[in-house]
Amino acid sequence: MVDIEHSGKEEHRQSFTIFGEPVIKTKCQRNAFITAITGGIICGLISFLITSNSRKSTRIGMASYGVIGISYAIYCAVDEINTRNEIKKLRHLMYETSKSDNTSNKKLVDA
Repeated sequence: MVDIEHSGKEEHRQSFTIFGEPVIKTKCQRNAFITAITGGIICGLISFLITSNSRKSTRIGMASYGVIGISYAIYCAVDEINTRNEIKKLRHLMYETSKSDNTSNKKLVDA
């Protein structure tokens, strides 16, 4: 049997949010997590090859994961905020320009 109630509806799932923005929505944050995981693994492996101490290299890998992840996430957040502010300024300028064009067109029509 086909369930008619659920066939046309999309499932709405609650996602993990940071500062009110879902993490999945921003690709930059996703890339930050992937880069941090990769960087942590690489730093851990390199330190293991140099020191042959598994406990020390695990700590170095976890520390590098944290530093890389936090740094990249902050960079992404700041970049996204700057982009939103630029878009907001551009929209305001476009609105002001269209508003001034309408007043100049009315002056031309009235004359």
